Order: sequence, then C-alpha cells, then structure tokens
Amino acid sequence: MTFRQKLIIVILVLLTISSQGFSQKNTKEDLDAAFIASIYTITAGDCVDFTDMSFGSPTFWQWSFPGAETITSEDQNPTGICYYTAGVYDVILEVQNGSDIDTEVITGCITVEENTETPIANFIADYTTIPVGGSVNFTDISQNGPFVAYAWTFEGGIPNTSNEETPVPVAYTEVGTYRVELTVEDEEAVQDQEVKVNYINVIPAAVIPPEANFMADRVFIEPGDYINFTDMSSGNPYIWDWYFEGGFPETSDQSDPTGILYAMPGEYDVMLIVESNMGIDTITREDYIVVSETDPCVTFPIADFSASQILIRSGTTIYFEDESLNNPTSWSWYFQGGYPTYSAVSNTINGIEYNAANFYDVSLAVNNACGSDYILREDYILVFSGPITEYCDTITNIGDDEAIYSPAVGGTWGYIGGHNGQKTRIYAEKFDQHSFEQIDGLIIPVVEYENGGYNSEVTFYIWDGNTTYPEEVLYEQDFYLRDIPSNFNYPINFTTPIIVDGPFFVGYKINYVDTNSDGVSDDIFRVSIAHDRDYTSGVNTLYVQTNGTWATATERFGIKTSSAITPVTCLVDIEDFQTENNIEIYPNPASNIININTGDLITGQEIHIQIFDQTGKLLISDKNLTGTDIISYDISDLPSGLYFVNMIVNENKVTQKVLVTK
Repeated sequence: MTFRQKLIIVILVLLTISSQGFSQKNTKEDLDAAFIASIYTITAGDCVDFTDMSFGSPTFWQWSFPGAETITSEDQNPTGICYYTAGVYDVILEVQNGSDIDTEVITGCITVEENTETPIANFIADYTTIPVGGSVNFTDISQNGPFVAYAWTFEGGIPNTSNEETPVPVAYTEVGTYRVELTVEDEEAVQDQEVKVNYINVIPAAVIPPEANFMADRVFIEPGDYINFTDMSSGNPYIWDWYFEGGFPETSDQSDPTGILYAMPGEYDVMLIVESNMGIDTITREDYIVVSETDPCVTFPIADFSASQILIRSGTTIYFEDESLNNPTSWSWYFQGGYPTYSAVSNTINGIEYNAANFYDVSLAVNNACGSDYILREDYILVFSGPITEYCDTITNIGDDEAIYSPAVGGTWGYIGGHNGQKTRIYAEKFDQHSFEQIDGLIIPVVEYENGGYNSEVTFYIWDGNTTYPEEVLYEQDFYLRDIPSNFNYPINFTTPIIVDGPFFVGYKINYVDTNSDGVSDDIFRVSIAHDRDYTSGVNTLYVQTNGTWATATERFGIKTSSAITPVTCLVDIEDFQTENNIEIYPNPASNIININTGDLITGQEIHIQIFDQTGKLLISDKNLTGTDIISYDISDLPSGLYFVNMIVNENKVTQKVLVTK
C-alpha cells in the first residue's frame, strides 16, 4: 500500500468517525443490531436457536443469555441455547463493524415454562477451571425425579464413569478441555441426557503467585449500555471474583463476564480478585467506568495503543489495549491480516487472530466531541509460520530509490553530516517505529575521517524518541577516529542490546579540534545523507545541535533529508528454554525485590545470574544453585527504569526484562 493510499484511508476513517457523536444512535443504513429466535416460549429443558438479523455488515457478535446454560456466545447464529429453570429471560446482542458498535436488548425474550412431567437431566461442577492435578465435585440438579439410574461420563477424568447420584471427586491429570455427560432414568424408564461440551478447563498448575489484571471492551458508555470484561491476569488463576460498582449484576465468578449493565450516570470502580494454587491477588481500578449522557471531553484525543505480543507464531490470538489520552469515546481499529479485521471497542478483549505469516499494519482512529486523532503503525505485527524466539533486521529512513551523498555546507567550509563552519556538534536521526524493541548495533556509512590528534574521538548515541528532540540518553560510547575506516560501512555491535519502546534517535557527537587556530577543525568525520527531498513536500528526519540548540536539518541547512545510519534492530520473544522449564521472574514491575523461580530445572545445577541496566552496566553478578527455593535480590536502591536479568545454566542463557518502579 502506498503512502498516498494510506493517507486516503486515514482521511476517510477520520471523516467517518468524527461524524459520530457520543450520544448519536445508529441508523439501519449504518449498524443496527437485530435478531430472531427459533421459538420464544419453551418448556424447561428445551433449547433455542438464534439468528442474527443485524444491518450494517457486522464483523463481530457478542451474545448474552441470562438464565441459560450457555451464558455467552461469539457465534453469528448461536444454536442449542438451553434453559433449565422456569422464568422470563432477556437476550442481549452486541455487534461491531469497522467503525461502530450497537446493542439490541429484548427484555423478556424467552419464556421458560415449568416442566413437571418428564426428566430433565442437569448438573453443576464446583469449579469448571482447575489446575492440572486438581479434582472436581459434580452435583446432580436434574428435575422431575425420583430417578432410579444415573450414568456419568467424564472425558479425561479419573474415574471416567460413575453410576452414583453423587460421584466421587473426579481428578484431571492432563491439560485440556473436557466434556461431561449425565443420563438419568425415572421410575417409568424415561431417560434424558445432558452433554456439556468443553465444560471442564484444565490449565497448567501455577508456579508463581497470580497477578490480577483485566480489560473492559469500553470504559465510556451511555446509561443503559453494556460492557464486557476479560481477565488478563498472569500466573494461571482458576478462581475469579468480580465486583462491579454501579453495574448489574454486581458480581460475577466467570473468568470473562459479559453483558454488565450500567443504568445510571456516574464513575464506577471495578475490582477483580483472582486465586490459584499459589495464592490470591486483587486489583481495583477506581473510576474505571464512566457512564454519561454527554461526551465528557475537555480536549481532542491523542491516539495510542499497545499489543500483548507483536512477534507471534501463526494461529496466535493477541490483544490490543487502547492507551489514548484525553478520553476518547469511540474507536475504529484496523488489523491488517487479522481476524476480525475491524473493531469498534476500545480494547479487543476477545483477541485478534493472525494465521498467515507476514508483517502487518495496525491502525487506530479515536474520537470524542472535541475532535479526532489517528495512529498507524506499519509492520507492527510480525507473524511467522513456525517457532521463533528472535527476529532481527536493519531499518533505514532512506527510500529504495534514493541515493546518498555527502554535500558541502553552502557559504562556509565543511559538510552536512560532519564538521562544518557552523560547528554543528551533534547529528540525530529519528526512527518513528514500533515493530522492534531492541537495538543490537549500528551501521555507520562513513564517507571520510581524519584524526587531528591521536586520541580524537566521536561519540555515538541512542536516545529515546518519544520527545520532539533528543533528551533521554539510552546509550553512548566513545570511539577513536583512528579506528574508523573511510568509505566503509562501519559496524558497531552492542554487548548488551539497547531496549527501546517505540520511536528512537540514533546519532553521533563530533569535536572541533583546531590546534593551528586556522578556524577549521583538524578532525574530519562525515556521514552520508539522502538528497534533498524538495523543500515543500519532502520528509525530514535529521536533527542537528549547534551552540547547544536543537533544530531540524530543514531549519539549519534548508533541506529535507535523512541520515544514512542503519540500526540493527531485533524483536525478542520469550526463549523456549525459559518456557519449557517454567523459569519465572516476579514481580514485574518490581520495586524492592526481584524473585527468581528456577522452575523445573534439575535441582543443584549452577545458575549464573546477572542484572544489567539499559546502558549495559553490570549491577549484580551472582552464582547460585537451582532448586526449590526462590532466589531473591534486593533492588530497593535501583532507580526506576528498565533492567535485564540474565540467567545462564550450562550453555543455555535466558534474558528477561524487568521494569523497576518506585
């Protein structure tokens, strides 16, 4: 896709989304949720099929069936929704397309009449999600007995069958999802069977304490709207307790509650308590849900987002979270190569699946009553067909059809990209990228060098790129000019990768040594740049510092250009060795203590542990033994920032990032 095509898409998206007010309702020409049921009055124990009749080409469906055995569904046309208890029940359908979201609620949609005649087989489990090795107690809640015979089948369970009304606890020793069946027979030999597919979810046993976390699909809604929540906790919890201030229902024990109704305006807390075999954790997000009849904006939004992963294997589902500023109230996502391709919620709590190996763009347009904003991250998601733990590539701001050169500075001596009469001391090239998370090295296209003194130096830098000009230094190192060859792409390899979070600057600082006082530097060092890209329409990514003041190359030299410096950038996934052996570092973020659990490694092996800061400075070096005890380090004296923990066992090395916050 060309830049012009992407620009047209951006304009169309912004025009579409900016026309939608916070309180505006959709028309059937846009998006309108609607559905029909196969039957509206049933007898307890019967099932209903639902058919989506929505307008506006929805791409995603979220159903809620209060009172049914199946509480939620993401199928377009759910079938076999069974009701076992007499009553009158609502049905809720939420649909999405690329730019909007709409909800249809039919109050009292399904009437379930009492069945007192024939058997209705049914049962419940005390837990439907358990750690491997755990057990489940099943309770028969069948109706219209008494029953003279019971036949249970527990797929994957030990035992796997029972003929008792209350079976003994059933153990599950393998990770997976399993069906449970119950057949009952009454005194007149009339039978009924209940089959619950994927009813028992057996997860890996936790090796670290859980850390509670969650996302809501929307955080700004109108009164009477519904919100869906997804558990994002780490540490394999299997018990959830939710508390929704101002919501209905007020509580839930589901991992991913859906259809939480907020009827009244206000700002409401959400609390989640999670529990595993390793402990309990709680998170409360104060004033997380804002319910308002009017758009609460004070200024236009600034679009931003993050993904749970960006280097993935094909077939993986990942999650995107809106991190936009200034309270957007509508969202329009585009996931190139993903399914679904579009979303209109703030957070994609149901995930986006990528199946084909490739590099994919992600974009987000946000809107409130004050204005709109848009962000496009090109090649943000990297999908590979097989296992991969690291992907590296060089990136450049030089176009495929652009030539590089080293032009002179007009009206004075010297060169743009090196020493000159304006005494430009620092050159910085900005890379506005989000695909890679670390820089492993630089390739410097050196045109010429000359060292005026034996110890003449040039300093190479990497700065954080989330500011207008370079401010926060992530890396700096001096090199002797005498060691750098001319007319050569000079490589610099970092012993410890430099971690970046989005955009960054790469550049160099030069000194003006003038031993003979002729006004011309005795040092010479210059790097290639791109030809001028036309003053009116070209793109400039080169920044320069003269007399302590930063400016663009356009402001300083009257051209729009880029430095030909090429960073070697990498994206690193969790190493297979770490995953296979359940090696864990926690908490993360940390403040005072870092704990290392050596997982399933053979007890008594020597493990070499190193902790580095972002500049590669070694802060802690220690040797220990693997085993059942947790290895802990006091980091209370470390300032806030990103650190690297290296763990070396035999010839295997694991590196994990740890964020320290105070």
